[in-house]
Amino acid sequence: MLRLDLHVHTSHSVDGMFPVREIVESARRKGLDGIAITDHNTMAGVREATGLSGRGFMVIPGMEVSSRGAHVVALGIRREIPRGLPVSETVDLIRREGGVAIAAHPFVPGKNPGAIRGARFDAMEVLNSRAFFLSNPLSRRYAERNHITMVAGSDAHHADDVGTAYTCVDCRPTVDAVLEEIRSGRTSVGGRALPLPTLLWRFVQRIFR
Repeated sequence: MLRLDLHVHTSHSVDGMFPVREIVESARRKGLDGIAITDHNTMAGVREATGLSGRGFMVIPGMEVSSRGAHVVALGIRREIPRGLPVSETVDLIRREGGVAIAAHPFVPGKNPGAIRGARFDAMEVLNSRAFFLSNPLSRRYAERNHITMVAGSDAHHADDVGTAYTCVDCRPTVDAVLEEIRSGRTSVGGRALPLPTLLWRFVQRIFR
């Protein structure tokens, strides 16, 4: 069984705080089998991570796309997906690139949950460590009612938070195998949300870094 954090940011995100190597080292220390690097609207972190995969650890290529009204995590893509497109168009582009499209924290305050309707998502993030109040339960309820594969990720912007939430799949440790497990709905999730004081402290750290 592989334990993977499918939503991780590095210093290539405008709000990321740690370089790629430190993020990967933190994930290894915590016993994860791999992470997906999903920086905001860029794959620069993925390119930097070339060579850090292997020896029992996976780096899954990805990015978090700012589509119109929602954020979409794209996994397994080979080139960047443009930002600012309607959600359904973003999802279709990801799938045409051979990737999987995940609705990221769709019920966090400030987002429009209605924006995800009608898009052919491969999965929904039902446990995001940085989501708070009812965000995660609402995501899980939506996924269950609409028969959408459930995944989890830390949404870490700090190395210490990597692996706080994770997705488990039972397959070979290859990107293609992991993507197929997600498409087929053969996933389970684990972990927890960060306590509110920790979230507030991360916000302060970002301001004064």
